[in-house]
Amino acid sequence: GLVPGAWRKDDAAPSRDADPGEPTTRPGSAILDTRLIVDAERPTFRMASRSRLTPMDARRFPGDDAFSTIARAVCDADALPRKELFETWHAAIAITDALGPASLDADADATTTTTTTTTTKRRRHRRVMDLAGGHGFLAVCMLILNPRLSSAVVVDRRKPDSHERLVSSLANAFPASRLHARLRYVEASIADATPTPCTALVSVHACGDLSDLVLKLAAEARSPVAVVPCCHQGLSKARAFAERLNAALADEGTGGSGPSPICPSVAMDVARLELLRRAGFHVHARTIPREITPKNRVIVGAVAAAAAAAAGDDKDDEDGASPGWRSVADTIPASPWKWHVVGS
Repeated sequence: GLVPGAWRKDDAAPSRDADPGEPTTRPGSAILDTRLIVDAERPTFRMASRSRLTPMDARRFPGDDAFSTIARAVCDADALPRKELFETWHAAIAITDALGPASLDADADATTTTTTTTTTKRRRHRRVMDLAGGHGFLAVCMLILNPRLSSAVVVDRRKPDSHERLVSSLANAFPASRLHARLRYVEASIADATPTPCTALVSVHACGDLSDLVLKLAAEARSPVAVVPCCHQGLSKARAFAERLNAALADEGTGGSGPSPICPSVAMDVARLELLRRAGFHVHARTIPREITPKNRVIVGAVAAAAAAAAGDDKDDEDGASPGWRSVADTIPASPWKWHVVGS
């Protein structure tokens, strides 16, 4: 159906004290297992807390797995809120799982088959562009999780003073990842980004219309994309679309089987998925744990490698004249609902 099942099941928020249940089997998700967080008063150590992680918190993460190592490095940097550690790591896991090596591995092969020939072209570069990236922690997580990514670019209007301290701490924890060599920061508007089809666009909680701008840039460039939307705006128009979705579900006989009716913010994200689908993307709907944030829906889209190659989209100008961004500010819609076409 038009509404992803994962989003319907997750639409009803659990109470703050609800048992989160068994950890998911998704790679890296063992961080939800409270046995891996050492604390005499575990219930007070909430993953959704906005308190900054400090070096004193490093003792809470004694494991030798990738997440525990990252968490200790983040604590030592004394730079990030606790919530940002958990939500960004889970987003990176979900994005990596959904996009897969075809979108994230450098030197991946793209094969085009016609009735007479089969042509294989090797893509020279794969990079990630973390838009409205703040500290750039999502970009760093993507580089650690995907060692075959050639590079990552963080784009935001202002680089936080603690960015270098955070990257240095993580680089010391993961020397083989060569983070300083593979990561760069650009202080600019994300409206100036000019991604290539070999650049995966990612963004976690870019506020309001910024999430729509990321999707628009991806659709224009045929770039893989993944966003975790935030601050849904224009819900008055989304409410009408939500009513149509609920009516359609009722007609299918499934309206009463879910935990709650589709709310306007879910309807807006369904419209975003549909927009990508109509633009020729394969779309995926994922979630990150609601115990971390109620704004937990993940929108992922990628153009099939064969289709991209057939359209001549296997070029990559990272080493050419284009630095990867230019001014396209005039193309920003006044409202995402002027860009979205829903219910037609």
